[in-house]
Amino acid sequence: MAKPDFQNLPTRLGVYSLTRHIGQNANTALYLATQSHVERGVIVEVLNPESSQEEVEHFLNTVRARVAVHLPHVCQVFESMVSDEIWYLTLERPEGRNLTKIIHEKRSLSSLQVCAVISAAAELYLNAQEQGVAAGLLSTDYIFMNGEQGVSFLSPVIPGVHSQELIPLQMDALAAALYPVLPQGGVPGQSRVATLMDWMANGYEGQRLDWSSIAETANTIREQLTPQLRREHVRGLSGMTRGAIVRQNLRTRRKFIRNMWYAGAGAVVCLITGIAGCLCAPDNVPLLPPNDGSFIHCRAGNATVRVAAQPVTIREYKEFLSTFNDRDKTPRERKNQLRKGVPQACLNHTPLEWEQQLRAAREGKEFHGVVLTEDSPVRGLCYWDALVYARYSGGALPEAELLQAAHKECTGTADLYEWTTGKRSASTLFTEGFILLNPVKIGAPTIEGSRDNRSLRYGVRVVFPSDSSEK
Repeated sequence: MAKPDFQNLPTRLGVYSLTRHIGQNANTALYLATQSHVERGVIVEVLNPESSQEEVEHFLNTVRARVAVHLPHVCQVFESMVSDEIWYLTLERPEGRNLTKIIHEKRSLSSLQVCAVISAAAELYLNAQEQGVAAGLLSTDYIFMNGEQGVSFLSPVIPGVHSQELIPLQMDALAAALYPVLPQGGVPGQSRVATLMDWMANGYEGQRLDWSSIAETANTIREQLTPQLRREHVRGLSGMTRGAIVRQNLRTRRKFIRNMWYAGAGAVVCLITGIAGCLCAPDNVPLLPPNDGSFIHCRAGNATVRVAAQPVTIREYKEFLSTFNDRDKTPRERKNQLRKGVPQACLNHTPLEWEQQLRAAREGKEFHGVVLTEDSPVRGLCYWDALVYARYSGGALPEAELLQAAHKECTGTADLYEWTTGKRSASTLFTEGFILLNPVKIGAPTIEGSRDNRSLRYGVRVVFPSDSSEK
């Protein structure tokens, strides 16, 4: 049997026909698929065919952990198999669409839907804690919405046991997944939901909250928005979750809910509306009005910076390569300065399938399913290509939170992942741009010393100081 061609769907993998790519992890990809003979719809998670033996073992350990554990709202894990030397996992296909698809469609969730996701996630994580199971992070690829209240997740279970250190990471990741789909101003409950999101990501009065507090607050908002829910305040939560809520200190709970109302009714509403309207990241980077259509002005700490509204185009990158490779225009000394810290193996900055991209752009033809022009985003860059281009243009790569904050105001391609830097691994809007970050621990970026990590899904955007001249 011929090996599957994941670039051209549908394609066959064992008894499954993969029909659509729906998500990406560090070394696995998610596809909608149909099982032959029984015509059953499933999700297939495919391990990178070039994975090492150690990565295969980790994948199989993850499968074993997921098969052994049953968590609320989590789709069933069917089996792991190998076909054509490619390992994959099959899962129950949930109803509805994942948040990645909703973001791509530039849609938002209602306040009730956001609360439903948070309540379901809280139940999942509380149940995992009770079983002593390590549950990882929920990304936009893993969260599925079906109607107003239907929520399902792909299993986030990872090998190991539960640790308290996982809780803030879980909350950060869920907040980052929901920020792009928060309801906009004027939607009932918008300010209360945004306040809850801020508390989930950043804590309350300097203290991180537990999942019981988050669950109760989400369900209280649901009560306030839907009076008929009052008789079923925590319906759908497990007995363990309800017990944890009842055991919570009553005085703290009343203060928590009262202050949420004050925040939603007072001046904080303006701040939260700004956060939701601008899709601000957990680090709270407010947008300023753009001066023109070329840049989005953002605050980064005490400074004001300009994020390019569009990803770097094929035309711009072509001009960069031509000039950069001209020894008269870019002398060796300047090249060395621009390439400072770049590994020797990464000094060639030609994108993946560059000639094919150029030809398609010049002729207005299709390239891997997308019709290109020279103003289309350049793709197929590694991190070092993006870094040198940003330096050459007089700017820098944006931190992930900054790029996420500016994203909704920008008009770039929504499904293009972009290279970023960052301090936190929680924000997942630009998941593959976080290849430099450890997906589990918050820490310093880990830089690869080769150009192997290129993909036709990668682009680059540049951030400039506010007083720099436009390039």
